[in-house]
Amino acid sequence: MSQFRSEDMSLIQLFVQNEAAHDTMYELGEVGAIQFKDLNKEKSMFQRMFVGDVRKCDDMLRILQFISETVHQDKKLVSGGAVVPSMTVDEIHDELQELDKEIKQLSANYTQLLKSEAELKEHKYVLSQSGRWLQGGQEISFNAPTTDDEDRVEMRSLLDDSEAQTQKVMGMLGHISGCIPTANLRDFGLTLFRATRGNMLLRHEDISESSLADPKSGEAVQKSVFIVFFSGERSRAKIDKIADSYGATKYRLPETPAGQEQLAQEIDERLRDLGAVLSKSRNFRRGRLQQVAGCLEPWGELARREKAVFHTLNKLNVDVTHQCLIAEGWCPTSKLEEVRDALRRGAVHAGAAVPTVLNVVRTRETPPTYFRSNKLTAGFQAIVDAYGMASYREFNPAIFSVVTFPFLFGVMFGDIGHGFIMTLAAGLLCLHEGRLSSLASHEMFGTVYQGRYAILLMGIFATYAGFIYNELFSVPQPFFAPTSWCGPDDTDPDCLSVPGASKNATQKWLRSSLEGAWDFGARTTTGTEVAWEVYPFGTDPGWSHASNKINAANTFKMKFAIVCGVAQMVAGICCKLANALRARDALTVWFVWLPEMVFINAIFGYLVALILAKWTTNWDATYVLNNEEVVSIPQRYCDADLSRLPCWTPPFVADRAAVPGYGGLLAQLPQAMWCMAPGAATAGCAVMRWKGQLVVEGNTFVTKALADPHTFNAAACEAGIGGCSLFKQPPPSILDTLINMFMEIGSVPVSQQLVPGQAPLQVFLILAAAVSVPMLLLPRPLLLKRRHERRAARHVPLADEDGGGGGGGGHEEVFDFGEEMVHQAIHTIEYVLSCISNTASYLRLWALSLAHAQLSEVFWEKAVVEIGLESGSPALVLATITAW
Repeated sequence: MSQFRSEDMSLIQLFVQNEAAHDTMYELGEVGAIQFKDLNKEKSMFQRMFVGDVRKCDDMLRILQFISETVHQDKKLVSGGAVVPSMTVDEIHDELQELDKEIKQLSANYTQLLKSEAELKEHKYVLSQSGRWLQGGQEISFNAPTTDDEDRVEMRSLLDDSEAQTQKVMGMLGHISGCIPTANLRDFGLTLFRATRGNMLLRHEDISESSLADPKSGEAVQKSVFIVFFSGERSRAKIDKIADSYGATKYRLPETPAGQEQLAQEIDERLRDLGAVLSKSRNFRRGRLQQVAGCLEPWGELARREKAVFHTLNKLNVDVTHQCLIAEGWCPTSKLEEVRDALRRGAVHAGAAVPTVLNVVRTRETPPTYFRSNKLTAGFQAIVDAYGMASYREFNPAIFSVVTFPFLFGVMFGDIGHGFIMTLAAGLLCLHEGRLSSLASHEMFGTVYQGRYAILLMGIFATYAGFIYNELFSVPQPFFAPTSWCGPDDTDPDCLSVPGASKNATQKWLRSSLEGAWDFGARTTTGTEVAWEVYPFGTDPGWSHASNKINAANTFKMKFAIVCGVAQMVAGICCKLANALRARDALTVWFVWLPEMVFINAIFGYLVALILAKWTTNWDATYVLNNEEVVSIPQRYCDADLSRLPCWTPPFVADRAAVPGYGGLLAQLPQAMWCMAPGAATAGCAVMRWKGQLVVEGNTFVTKALADPHTFNAAACEAGIGGCSLFKQPPPSILDTLINMFMEIGSVPVSQQLVPGQAPLQVFLILAAAVSVPMLLLPRPLLLKRRHERRAARHVPLADEDGGGGGGGGHEEVFDFGEEMVHQAIHTIEYVLSCISNTASYLRLWALSLAHAQLSEVFWEKAVVEIGLESGSPALVLATITAW
């Protein structure tokens, strides 16, 4: 029963020898059955004994994380498979520190080599593409636009002849060349033009390679070669600064072709040498990483365990003799023997001369909550604990959630196809859970792996709900039987063999045993009741072609969601009763649980009862008599002498005077007493006798006044047959009934009645709900105050004798009536509001189920039918079905 209630816990005290402390904590960690108390709360983490060891483990984990990231960056490295050397933690730490320095140095050198290689490649592109621009730049002069007499634009030299001659003598123009990210090229050119006022010439060309490593960042970037021609040293300084600001890399470009060719040869030679060095450096670095790649996971696991051990040891108190450590913690009583075995193993491994001493301490402290879980319940327990942890020895709601959580998901996601796919995927995870356990640490896959059993149950219940909804990727299927509905387009002989069935009918009709209840050849009754065929399981597939299929599906799913939600809420309140009974808390039973149960059932439990009553009522045999009472008339046909009333008139006889045996009697009744409209024969009209009067079913669609209680009632019927009425009761709206329950208290029209005595019952339920709120709010705080005052009064004489006031009453629990009253008021308000909001929240199940079904249907009609099947292409059909 430990899974239904938290286990009994014992407070234990351990006396551990210093030399055995580490091994003892390691063995206790393997058992995982103790929650240690921190006995050094007054000390900071930096003042504790084993803070150095914790730092060492943190340093190991940091280095392992760095090396793991480095290994993952190299796609050719294969993790695992290596033999893990047997080393102590200190040796592993020293090895990791040396490896950290070595890998960082190798990585830094390798990065520097890559940077140099990228610079040489860029320099080579600059030489190959900018040489011809430089030769053309020797003849460039800067001009400004001028306008002649004919308004034509010409270029006039900015320099006069003497200045131009001096410029040529001084060496003409200067230039700056290099590479720049292509994305910055446009802004770079605009900035240069504005800074130099147009006194420059920029030429550029994209590098043919799709991406080139940036020497500064090392990232692959699309770059372009550029050269800027300018005049003057001030322009050079401006252009240098602008180029640096836009991330450009500048390279030397000799002015003569011979110099360019010589520099290109030098770059090619350096690239060859650098490639060889890079290859050797890469291979050496890769080989060094491969040596430790297989050790990373076991070393990481060891470091994490050691950190947990030393972190726990920091919680232990040091004995005054400094020869042992003292620990306190909570342990499940059922696991005390396992703990003792672990203590013995730790002492043996450490070679301690004195074994660890375990004492069970009696205490009045409230123990922590511990629920035993397994692979199936662990995921659901984590979900419940995320919302709130149950108190010690309280009922465990996670056991219910093993069924309710996936079932409610199935209500929301009900579809046979999608549910089966989910079940299949989760089943494979559960079947191969051992092989996939190594991937549980992955962020995305780990979440799915940890919840594999929850997903399996969710898939099973989604498939089950899909059978209830009869939706296979939104397409209904006749899994259990053909549809029970007949239509004018049916070719089924069983449908068309029924007398009265017509291919000209505009509505569908249910299959029934009509021929077994009425002998159409002899035109006599057989005495048996007509039975309507019911689909064996789930929703009849015939609804898929009905014009009101969405309304029918919405109505069912909405009511189904409310029934499931209220049932779950009531089950949760029953858990509170189980906890109160075990604690022998009478106040909680009578003044918390009982008012809560009355309130929720007086409103929402009554709503569920109305839903179930509506589902289970045969509305074809339910009638309103004289607008004052509801009667049931089963569909059994009358004898010729009307000897077995109530009964029904013969089927498909539109003229009541033509009814064999008692047609003349029916013809004498008022015209309103006949349910068949002219030319529209039905399966018969109900007939009954009330206080000597023969009353026949009327048609409220033809004679709407039949539903008027002022004209047709019991008194009018007693006065004469013209005041009698009998008509079929339409199924009442549950929503209107619930609204009118509060808006029109004590008033329920007979035509809207679902259960007998509904009006006084609703008044009683409203009064019960109204009384339950103050019963939930007031009695418990007041009774607790009275109980506290009585306990305090018993200690007053002792305090008076001492004369100081601090006698025995000093050990009493402090009671604050104001705080208790506020707490109970908050609880009452939250409970009343949550009953309403939670019931509304359960309607999300219906909304999401509807959205899921409609989306699947749209995909089927628009993708598979209109695109795939109508195209006639097998490949397109396969693609659309896969997407669907």
